[in-house]
Amino acid sequence: MKKLLPIVMFLLLQTVSSWGQQEAVTTLETESGKIIRCFTTEKMAEAVAKNPDIRKRQALTEARINRYIEQEKQAFKGRTAPPVYTIPVVVHIIYRTNAQNLSNQRVYEQLQVLNEDYRRTNSDAGNVPSDFAGIVADTEIEFCLATKDPSNNATTGITRTQTTVTNIGGGSSYYSTAAGGINIWDPTKYLNIWVCELGGGVLGYTYTPGGAPNGADGVVIGYQYFGKTGASAPYNGGRTTTHEVGHWLNLQHVWGAGNGGCNQDDGVSDTPLQDQSNGGCPSHPSASCGSSDMFMNYMDYVNDNCMNSFTVGQKTRMRAAIDIARPGLLTSQACVIASDDAGISEINSPSGTICSATFLPEVTVKNYGASPLTSVVINYQIDGGMTMTQNWTGNLSTTQTALVQLPQQTVSGGAHTFTVWTSLPNGNVDGDGANDQTSTSFTISAGGLALPFTEGFEGTTFPSTDWSATNPDNDVTWARTTTASKTGSASMFMDNWDYPANGEQDWITLPSLDMSNSATVTMSFELSYALYSASGFSDTLRVWASDDCGQTWTQLYEKSGTALTTVAALSTVEFVPGTGDWRQETIDLSTYGNASDVKVRFEHVCDYENNLHIDDINITSTPALNVVSIEKKGALNVYPNPSTGQLNVDVQLATQDEIVITVYNSLGQEVSQVKDAKVLGGNYKLDFSKLAKGIYHIQVVGGGETMTKKVVLR
Repeated sequence: MKKLLPIVMFLLLQTVSSWGQQEAVTTLETESGKIIRCFTTEKMAEAVAKNPDIRKRQALTEARINRYIEQEKQAFKGRTAPPVYTIPVVVHIIYRTNAQNLSNQRVYEQLQVLNEDYRRTNSDAGNVPSDFAGIVADTEIEFCLATKDPSNNATTGITRTQTTVTNIGGGSSYYSTAAGGINIWDPTKYLNIWVCELGGGVLGYTYTPGGAPNGADGVVIGYQYFGKTGASAPYNGGRTTTHEVGHWLNLQHVWGAGNGGCNQDDGVSDTPLQDQSNGGCPSHPSASCGSSDMFMNYMDYVNDNCMNSFTVGQKTRMRAAIDIARPGLLTSQACVIASDDAGISEINSPSGTICSATFLPEVTVKNYGASPLTSVVINYQIDGGMTMTQNWTGNLSTTQTALVQLPQQTVSGGAHTFTVWTSLPNGNVDGDGANDQTSTSFTISAGGLALPFTEGFEGTTFPSTDWSATNPDNDVTWARTTTASKTGSASMFMDNWDYPANGEQDWITLPSLDMSNSATVTMSFELSYALYSASGFSDTLRVWASDDCGQTWTQLYEKSGTALTTVAALSTVEFVPGTGDWRQETIDLSTYGNASDVKVRFEHVCDYENNLHIDDINITSTPALNVVSIEKKGALNVYPNPSTGQLNVDVQLATQDEIVITVYNSLGQEVSQVKDAKVLGGNYKLDFSKLAKGIYHIQVVGGGETMTKKVVLR
């Protein structure tokens, strides 16, 4: 772990410096100085370098789009009015300063520019030269700000995230909530546009279909170049976003995919060959490759006020990209708010593991519609069985919710699925069926495994059957290893050496155990651990137990620092324990001696230190002593309880007999015994003052009966 830190820092510095290296190649000289008009080519190359499979995905997507274009040429013969495609948009504003926190008005301006440019209603559309007038096109693609988020909650289509990350759009942090940005909304239903700080003079970039790293399939625009009012000239016409959305819909630059030259082509037949990019605001005609450049095309690099057109071929290509690579946009309901629309936003119960076979389902009904919700039918079923219904009435305004309790249900032990959905909101057809239904899995506990329980991690499956692991950060967690063991060939361990984090918690839970009819229950396990640091840091191990199916947990054990270590010396290399580096730990579980369903779990909290190993888990019990009805009549009385050392034992037998009084510790070991001749009973004083504090059991045998009492010694 410690050796990795310098390497990580080096890679970070290399990533940052690459922006400067790229700038020397791609920078254009303009009125506003050095800028990088579009960084899409470089970001695509970076993505492919990190994941070569992306190039295969791109090639497959490109082939499918080209095949679709050829098919559509035939299918659309005789058709003059293709449908208008509407793309829902969410704009993620990520800001470090107030100036970067753009107003809603800037967002509205940008959406207006997109719609005007893509529908060719832009005021400068008439500036196209006459020799290109026959090929420019209304793409019949429109954009709308989302009115529903991925959870079907109402939204403005604008999110705002404050960050401390400088130039956050330059790396991958912008599309990660954990890294200071914001996670992508479902890219099959939304065009995600991140507006943020970009370094190195970059105006914007995107990824073409099939080319985005996971979580990054959207458009990134420098905040200075988004919208119009207050944007930086000469890129204050909103055309940077028009350009990058073109890439997102699979358009290349008009001079082709490479760095220029008349042998490059953009894959669109009606855009003239062009030697290289144009900047500034050229005068027409500006020729290269034997013809006039279409520098006013949105996919060139000229200033915003000199762009004005897409071509018919580009229109065909973009619409094919939607049909083939982004078809979910066409059925997305993200911009639709139906008048009558209800759904189940949450199943509150059942969930997880339930101790009882009988339960009361509870769900949350939500009004997703524009009209008040006054009635809805709630449908539900268990394991796909018979559909049951319940009518709900009330009055919920838009986005409001109501808790609804459904009739009591009884099912058998084991795993089940509970499914709930709504229908007929306000007696009408639901306007959006996508948010109607939700399901949950739950388990009815049928009791635990009988004791004794043992686990030595010799089986190759980990976690073993009926175990469960919880790894909240989806990083390093409990694992099986064959590099060290107390016995056998394997153990369970936490790889703290390679876990560069602190405070992260990981749990592993044993199967449910039946501890009923046990006088004592003892858990033991072998532990091995070493520290890396002399002070200030330590990983922590805790053990917890629950007898209510994991609803509540009681901590039974916690050690860290030198109390946890099993070797005295620090280990500044990765710790791999030898045979003499283990210690057996013992925990008293006798408190759960009357429970038939007990869960035990190990919790680990990391803190930059060294490896921790566990092996040979054993949970054993001694049978419960028979407590008969005579005890309930007062035949055995032990006091004071709890005791500080001196104990009175009053015994009354039904018939005259020998009395044997035996004291057992929590491990079931006999610690003392008193006998008396044939009597009907008496008072016996026991001295516990020299015994260790803890739980003891007093067993009395006599008169044909066996009686017991639990005593706590403080």
